[in-house]
Amino acid sequence: MRTWPFTSIASYLMAICSTSFLCPTAQAAMYVYPMETTVGESGTSQIRVISQNDEVEFIKIKLKKIINPGTRNEREVEVNMSDASQIIVTPQKIALAAGGERVVRIVSMTPPERETTCRVYFEGVSEAAFNSHSDKKNQSRKTAQVGVNIIWGALVHVAPRKAKASLKYIPSTGNIINDGTIRIPVTEVGVCNPGRECIWEKKALTVYPESETSIPQIRFSAGNTYKIKYFNWTKNRTEETELPASQAN
Repeated sequence: MRTWPFTSIASYLMAICSTSFLCPTAQAAMYVYPMETTVGESGTSQIRVISQNDEVEFIKIKLKKIINPGTRNEREVEVNMSDASQIIVTPQKIALAAGGERVVRIVSMTPPERETTCRVYFEGVSEAAFNSHSDKKNQSRKTAQVGVNIIWGALVHVAPRKAKASLKYIPSTGNIINDGTIRIPVTEVGVCNPGRECIWEKKALTVYPESETSIPQIRFSAGNTYKIKYFNWTKNRTEETELPASQAN
């Protein structure tokens, strides 16, 4: 298996190479856009699937929920898309005409209590696999024929019922924890003295709900106040929060 590197949890593209061939440079017969999207207050979002092929492209779509996103324990579990109480992706398979384009819709039927992160996978399959409920045999046959099978994975963030941004400092570990309901993409950290003068440092880390992390090159100490600037994606603006000095050792 060959995996293209990606800069964040935001998106990635995998190419699975047949063991019977050397893996050539992959030329995708389709692509998806955007590679990262959000399901906000409207409860819906969409992803476009665009053909770059001169033949009909058969595509199957799967949804996987990301558990412990942005941590070392991150993993994915497949979602039953027939469960109408969860996230619905429609359609779940596409016969994409040569040079054509289709829209895939993501619908959140019941907003979660905390932001949920998922990945929608788009995989080109054989016509037989497209029409079959059990396509492992047919899919492996197609992979052996073409040598490379490309799977696109688009990241989807689902907004919670009530958005709350909150970070707390944990004295016992020196880490911070997101005890709110939405992810917090940290952009800057300010170390402020008792006179409220702050020295700001650029940072780039995302803290997901219920996850705990350290801030690189930042050591909390009593007597200082710490401020964090982050982007609140539910309000589309940069905000600032404070970690009081009383929380530090």
